[in-house]
Amino acid sequence: MARRKKNDSAANLLLAAPWQVSAILGVISFIGLRWLFPLLMAGNMFLPIIMPLARMASWVTALFFGFMALTSYAKSRRASPQEQKFILPEFNRAAPPGSQPLTSPVKSQPKTKYKPVAEAAAVEETLPRPSTWTLEALRSLEWKRFELVCAKYYEITGFKAETLRCGPDGGIDVKLFKMGQDKPAAIVQCKAWNANDVGVKEIRELLGVMTHEKIERGIFLTTGRYTKDAAVFGESSPIEMLDGDGFIAKLGELAELQRQALLDFAFEGDYRTPTCPSCGIKMTKRNSKRGEFFGCLSYPRCKRTFAM
Repeated sequence: MARRKKNDSAANLLLAAPWQVSAILGVISFIGLRWLFPLLMAGNMFLPIIMPLARMASWVTALFFGFMALTSYAKSRRASPQEQKFILPEFNRAAPPGSQPLTSPVKSQPKTKYKPVAEAAAVEETLPRPSTWTLEALRSLEWKRFELVCAKYYEITGFKAETLRCGPDGGIDVKLFKMGQDKPAAIVQCKAWNANDVGVKEIRELLGVMTHEKIERGIFLTTGRYTKDAAVFGESSPIEMLDGDGFIAKLGELAELQRQALLDFAFEGDYRTPTCPSCGIKMTKRNSKRGEFFGCLSYPRCKRTFAM
């Protein structure tokens, strides 16, 4: 039973992939079994016995992959335009100020059994807007909004801040430049971790990125706390480590107008629903047998999820 499930899974993957994948695999397997295998086995005393089996296997695999290619091609032809090209819905209104939308606005969105995007406006209206900076308010920010707030803070303090688009960031969330300079003066790593403490592993990774990029100053910001090992390691490194309380203290040092402007920036729109790390759009609530979770609107193309 286990082997059959494994084969079924492989067949499903081939059907879900473009038909060219099966076609290419068919050609490769046919050439390999028909000609390359005899060359590798040249001089082997059992070659006359194995050759008829190899020739038969070459035709069997070619027919199998050919069938999968035809089935996948027919399936793609029957797919609706929405299934063939998924259009990302409009999120410009709910996006954080200053962020760059990754897609153009569209008039319609694909049908989904999950929560409609149109309900995002109602979500925004019910979100409380803190009147002052507190640790609780800071921890209510989703990860991308927290990253943007960190960048905005350093802009207020005199740096030019450059945030990276969603996707693999290479251990850098924000680059800080002194005015008039092209080389970053510092790199920033942001972790909106409320439940888990930042360990020494994450601090070492930032130090490794600094060494690779030849940048002398690093800043690590988290909404949570650091482990004792991380704190000890950080004391002997050129990395400024700010936990949630430390960042709140930094915000308290700003002028009143600057502090209020950053507060308005942080809590505008939907600041709690997480952003998909891969696609850069707000995720949506979904249900499963294990309970509710946040999933990407681009599913099944993107399968990123967040626990509630």
